[in-house]
Amino acid sequence: MIEQEVIRIPDVIRTPRTDPVYNCHAYLTKVPVAAIAPFVQQFTRPGEVVLDLFAGSGMTGIAAAMNGRRAHLVDISVLGQHIACGYLTEVNATDLRVTAKEVVRQARGALGDLYTSRRASDGKPVEMARVVWSFTYICPACSQPMVYFKHLRKGGTAQPDACPSCNEEFVRRSWPRGEDVPVQVIVHGPDGKLVEQEPQDRDIAALERAARDPRQAYVPSLPIDEHREMYRRSALAKHGLGETKLFFSPRNAIALLELLNAIDGVVDDRLRTKLRFVFTAILPRASRRYQWGPKRPLNAQNQTYYIAPVYYEWNVFDLFLRKVEAAIRADEEIFRAMPLFAHDVARNVQYDVASADALSHIADASIDYVFTDPPFGSNIFYSDMNLFQEAWLGSTTAYEREAVMHTTGKKKDGAAERYEALLRGAFREAFRVLKPARFMSVVFGNSNGAIWGLVQRALRDAGFDAVPVHIAILDKGQRSVKGLNSGSEGVVTVDLIMTVRKPGTGEVLDAKAPVQAEAANLLDAALTMLDEERSRNPSYVYAAAVREAIRRHQRVDHLHLSDVLIALRNAGYTLDGKTGLVNKPVSARRLLATADGAAPRVA
Repeated sequence: MIEQEVIRIPDVIRTPRTDPVYNCHAYLTKVPVAAIAPFVQQFTRPGEVVLDLFAGSGMTGIAAAMNGRRAHLVDISVLGQHIACGYLTEVNATDLRVTAKEVVRQARGALGDLYTSRRASDGKPVEMARVVWSFTYICPACSQPMVYFKHLRKGGTAQPDACPSCNEEFVRRSWPRGEDVPVQVIVHGPDGKLVEQEPQDRDIAALERAARDPRQAYVPSLPIDEHREMYRRSALAKHGLGETKLFFSPRNAIALLELLNAIDGVVDDRLRTKLRFVFTAILPRASRRYQWGPKRPLNAQNQTYYIAPVYYEWNVFDLFLRKVEAAIRADEEIFRAMPLFAHDVARNVQYDVASADALSHIADASIDYVFTDPPFGSNIFYSDMNLFQEAWLGSTTAYEREAVMHTTGKKKDGAAERYEALLRGAFREAFRVLKPARFMSVVFGNSNGAIWGLVQRALRDAGFDAVPVHIAILDKGQRSVKGLNSGSEGVVTVDLIMTVRKPGTGEVLDAKAPVQAEAANLLDAALTMLDEERSRNPSYVYAAAVREAIRRHQRVDHLHLSDVLIALRNAGYTLDGKTGLVNKPVSARRLLATADGAAPRVA
C-alpha cells in the first residue's frame, strides 16, 4: 500500500495548455499529459496497465506510453479513438512532409482555380490566403441591408449602434439576417507579406461557381436535429444550420473533399492514419466557426456551434501544411520520451469504443491503476460537437450512452438520475477491474455542490474508500474571456483530481456516512491554505473548500460557487469584471463575516 505521506504529487498542479501535444489536435476538456504523468509515475511501475474509462482523445494513453506503461483506453467517442490513434502513430517526419505536399498538390489540381484571386497592386493571379466574411442584417424599419463588418466601431471592437440608412437602433438579436458577404481578401504581396484588398469580380465569380459545383452533393454531412442538446443551446434552427456541411463555405467544403480523397489514396497505412489525424485537426479552423478579430484571429469555439458575425474562410491547404508541422512537433515530444520497448504502441495501448459502465471485455482485477476524466454533468456535450469531425470519418458516437445531463427538451426530465446511474455504473466497473489495494484518480470540476455530492456517493457506493488518499487542484490555465471571468459568470476554471483506493483483500471499510459540510469553516480553511495569488481567484477558493470537505469526509451537496462569491462580496472584496479576480484581499476571518454578521448562505 502507498501511504499518503509518501505520495509526492503536489497539492496544486499547474499545466498551461501550451505544449505541442496538447495543441496539436483539439478535443473538449483535455487533461494535459504533464498533469497525468505524475500520477502514472506515483501509482504504477514500468510495464503495468493504466485504464482510462472516459478516455476522450487518449491523453492518459500517451502519458502511460511515454512513461513505459501499458494503457487500456475506453470511450464511446469515435472521434476520441481517431485522435488517440493519430497521436500514437509513429511516422518518419520527412516521409510525412513529402506525402503531405503530394496530397496537397493533388487536391489543388482537383480544386482548380477556385482559390485563385488577382493581386490588386500588379494584377498577378495569386492564391488567396484567407477571406474575411461578414453577416448582413436587414433593418426592420427601412428594410435596407447593413453589412456588419463595415459599420463596426472603436477599431472593430464594438458592434454597430444604428442603421446607416435610417438611424434605427441596431439590436442584433431581433434584426433579421441577410446573406453573408465577403468583405476582405487577403493575399501575399510581391514582397511575400500579407495584404488586404477588396473582393473583386473574379473573387465573387469563384464563390458563385463553388456554390453551384456538383461536388457539393458529395461533401460529407450529418444532421444536427432537435434531439441534440447543442441544437437548442446554439440556436441552430434560428440560423438555419441543421447539418454539419453548412458550417463550411462552399469553396472550402470542396477543398476539404478533394484533400480527403487524396489522403485516402495514400498506400502506407501509418502515413494515411497520421494525415487523416491532421485533416480532422484543421476542420474547426477550415470552417465558418473561425472568428475574425481586429488584431488577430480568435480561433474556433470547440464547445459550441457558434459562428461569429465576422469570420474567416481560411485556405485549407495552408492550414493543412501548417498542422503537419504541428504533428511532427507533437511526435517529437511523445516518441522522444518513450522508452524503446514502448514504441510498439499497437501492443501497449489499446482503445475500445465502449461505454464506461459496460467493461465486460476487461477481466476482474486485471488493471493496476485507473486515471480518468468523466464529463462534468451538463457542461459539455461531446457527441454533439464530435459530429463536426465524425461526418468526415464516416462513423458517429452513440450519444444515447453519453454521461451528460440534458438541460433542455424531452431528455431534461430525469437527466440527473440517468447521469448519476451511468457514473455510478462506471465507478463500479472500475472497482471490479482494478486490483485490490490499488488506486483510481478521478478528474472532476463543477460549480454545483450537488454534482460533487453525486460523485462522492458514486465513489463510495462503488466500494472505494470514502476518504481519498490525495486531492490535487488542477489548473490547466484559462485563455477564454468567459473562463477568466469566473467571478461574475459562475464558471469554475480549476478542477480537482481525487485519488481513491480500492480496499485490499479482506479489508473492512468504515461505513460511517459523511456529515454535512459547514461553509464558513471550509472557506476559512481554504483561504488559510491558499497563497495570496490563488486566494484572489474565486475558483481556487471554491475548489480548495470542496477539497477540504472531501478530506474531512463531509458532504458538499449545498456548497455552490455562488456561496464563495456572496461571501467575497459581503466581506468587501470587489471583482474585476475583465479578469474575474478579487481585488483588495483581506483576512479569511473578515471574508466570513457577512454584512449582518451571519455565516455565508449554503442552501
